[in-house]
Amino acid sequence: MFKQSKRIILPLLFTAVTFLVAFGPKSWQENDVLKKLIAKVTYFETNYPQEKAYLHVDKPYYAAGEDIWFSAYLVNSSDHAPSPLSKVLYVELITPQDSILQRVVLQMQEGKGSGDFTLSDSIPEGLYRLRAYTSWMQNFPEDYFFHQKVQIWNPRESDIVPSAAFSFRETATGDSVTVQLQLMNTKAEPAKQMPLSYTVKQGEKRSKANKRTTDAAGKTRLTFFVPKGAAQQNAQLELAIAPATGTTPIIKRILVPKRQQALDVQFFPEGGHLISGFWNNIGFKAVDAQGLGQDIKGTVHDQAGAKVAEFSSLKFGMGRLGFMPEKGKRYEARLKGPEGTETVYPLPQVQDKGVVMTVDNSKPEQVKVKCYTVGYANAAEKPAGLHLVAQSRGTVFFGASSTSGRDVFQVDIPKEKFPSGISQITLFNQAGEPVSERLVFINQGPQLQVSLTPDKPVYKPREKVTLQVQVKDQAGNPVAGNFSLGVTDAGTVTQDPFSANLVSYLQLSSDLRGNIESPGYYFSSQQPEVVQALDNLMLTQGWRRFVWKEILQDKYPTLSSPLEQGLSVNGVVTRYNKKPEANAVVTLFDVKNLRNALFTQTDAQGRFSIALPPLTDSSRVALQARNQKDKSQLLVNLEDLAPAKVQPHVPFAPLAAPLSGSQWAYLRMNREQQKIDQSMGKGVVLGEIVVRGRKNPDMNRSLADRTTLHTPGDVSYSVKGDRFPPGIDIISSLPGRTAGVAMVEGKLVLRGTTRQSFDFGGEGGASEAGSTEPLYLIDGVRADMGMAQTIAATDVERVDVLMPGAPSAIYGSEGVNGIISIIMKVPGSYAAKNTTARWQGVALYRGPRFQTKREFYMPRYDKPSEVYTPDWRTTLYWNPTIKTDAQGRATLSFFSADAKTTYHAVIEGFTSKGQLGRATTEMQVK
Repeated sequence: MFKQSKRIILPLLFTAVTFLVAFGPKSWQENDVLKKLIAKVTYFETNYPQEKAYLHVDKPYYAAGEDIWFSAYLVNSSDHAPSPLSKVLYVELITPQDSILQRVVLQMQEGKGSGDFTLSDSIPEGLYRLRAYTSWMQNFPEDYFFHQKVQIWNPRESDIVPSAAFSFRETATGDSVTVQLQLMNTKAEPAKQMPLSYTVKQGEKRSKANKRTTDAAGKTRLTFFVPKGAAQQNAQLELAIAPATGTTPIIKRILVPKRQQALDVQFFPEGGHLISGFWNNIGFKAVDAQGLGQDIKGTVHDQAGAKVAEFSSLKFGMGRLGFMPEKGKRYEARLKGPEGTETVYPLPQVQDKGVVMTVDNSKPEQVKVKCYTVGYANAAEKPAGLHLVAQSRGTVFFGASSTSGRDVFQVDIPKEKFPSGISQITLFNQAGEPVSERLVFINQGPQLQVSLTPDKPVYKPREKVTLQVQVKDQAGNPVAGNFSLGVTDAGTVTQDPFSANLVSYLQLSSDLRGNIESPGYYFSSQQPEVVQALDNLMLTQGWRRFVWKEILQDKYPTLSSPLEQGLSVNGVVTRYNKKPEANAVVTLFDVKNLRNALFTQTDAQGRFSIALPPLTDSSRVALQARNQKDKSQLLVNLEDLAPAKVQPHVPFAPLAAPLSGSQWAYLRMNREQQKIDQSMGKGVVLGEIVVRGRKNPDMNRSLADRTTLHTPGDVSYSVKGDRFPPGIDIISSLPGRTAGVAMVEGKLVLRGTTRQSFDFGGEGGASEAGSTEPLYLIDGVRADMGMAQTIAATDVERVDVLMPGAPSAIYGSEGVNGIISIIMKVPGSYAAKNTTARWQGVALYRGPRFQTKREFYMPRYDKPSEVYTPDWRTTLYWNPTIKTDAQGRATLSFFSADAKTTYHAVIEGFTSKGQLGRATTEMQVK
């Protein structure tokens, strides 16, 4: 699999390396250290190419009953062009508790795909996360995946919205917690005199309930104790709110935040080390318990208490300071707390000698780098040579060497050859070992000029809106590209101007370790404060794509996950004794369309892989295996492709903070939309089942039912367990109770439908050895009549009968005489004792399948309608696949809704060469 990927990318990388040598100085080609370093990077990029995924979503937050619409981008990490490596992208909606709620699989074409998640009317509120990745990306840390937090509310279950402020008092055995709670309704009015009870859950333990009642402002005070332990980090406050006597309580859950003991403050000397006897620049970053930046102010003192520097953060808890450390001294930073308390943080240990690197990225045409060798007693101790390498996204664009052992090694790096984004400048000694490193951001300006122009400045409600898209490159030439566009109601949906977008993610966030707050801020302007804040970020965040020390020691990732150009079904065919069956014929077929079948053969280890054909939401895929003697006494074991492990991500537990005015309006709109949906019969909650969205073949099926190949729709007759008379076994009781079932010579026979078995060259449509007995299943496990007769009726949930023919065809030749399927009251109670008693040679595929695309619904108001339906859409328009023509143009249209408001439109996308672009515009509806 990997060899194939190398054939795809080798020509591309060869071109890049040839270009690099062509403009590089002649000394590059003559310097053995530089040649070695370039060769290492080239080998890594050639054999371990990386991808980046990004999702453009229609809104920053959602409510129950809505759809999350997204457009997916998949690019090479090297040039941001559409990735040719993977054609399959996994997108997941992850709960606040870090479990996967929904998962879809997208088919990517030219680096683009699209999909959606349908949110049920009963979804719990909380801060969810979208995650996107390919199979190939699983060979690298989960940090390489795309992650985006999305808030989901549920005003449909109730109109009560809590906000909470936590305070903590630490004790020897845990934390005493006080919560200032306020309850509001969706009209932003206090929930007065509202009775409630609350408990605290830690792991499997739950505290006893306490009662409170809110005051006239909807406020009340809660107190509880959280004992120390692992579960302390995941404590959850559960509120049971009773608006009226006798009504079902409204349940609200709030994560208890981590106690704020002290900020996590880290210091990062420029270049990596604090060297005595020379001026050192030091970056710093302060984050709170939720992993978010906090502004700080403090002083630096030596071990005798003398103050040597003052500092304060500039943005997002980051800043820089400078001073000259003295040999043999220790230094610490002191921060004053709001209550006058002082917290001390040690600075990195001072080294007596080393290399100090300073980088000046303020000039428009070049990056000035100065390297000072400091503290060496004589020339013999100094590094014999220094070598500087500047790379971006795995391609070396500049190299320089100093072999004379000078005290100062100064280099001017021209920016013109570098792409927009992060570049890594690393200094190596004569042995090729990294001794200093610094990141810089090189801004070459917008790669695409994208404009969105409405045909009118102001529109009326329900009037047609037309948008003209124009895309040009940096030189002003029109370009064709692939884009996505969303239009939302700015009165209810507040777009954060500094949130992540396609440009900020691919050029910045995706190449840095850790959480980047408000990445769009760094692209908002070229004002000195913004430029300085971006350089502070470069000082304090680490490069994530590779570590020089590892690739220099030939330590590379283990490639355990393959490249996927499409979905496939993989597995092993074995005999009942678990020995692999070589050269077995494996047939894949859709039970709903038996004529379409695919064939393959197992290898010497019994393994097989067969491409999965396009499927509909209702398709049911089965596989049948037969040996060289055309017999099916085999077991088909399919690989279980488990999703990637979910890791916690910053921010960990945001507080239940008060909502903004637009967010209150959003929740009110959602409740109004619920009334409209219910009046039209859409999105109606029936118990735990929500009637909306796509079909799920396993929906409404019990755990035991899901172990069978057939579905409830295939069942001809069904008999409940309590309908069987006492004293007679369930099999002997079936004749007379079920039409077409008879006992002949002590054997059960199913009659009625002409036999039509699905048989790939089998035994002529008859079961093994010419038997007329049906196939017996107990919780989906193959059994026989004798086993079935030993089961007590009191342990049986029901017995399903599948008559011979189409209903039983999925079981191949074994189902030619029909099926008797026994479903136990305790799922798996029989299967656990009979793990090898599976049906012969048949398995049902339940793995991933490509999501069937849905169209975003947009009403048309250009024709009169007899039925008036209020239109309270918050997303007015969504199009995940906009392609501009050779003139760089595209025309889009939609109809405005009822609200008189402002519309906010966002378009972003890329070209086949990896040029990125984004634009926004606004429209008025009056």
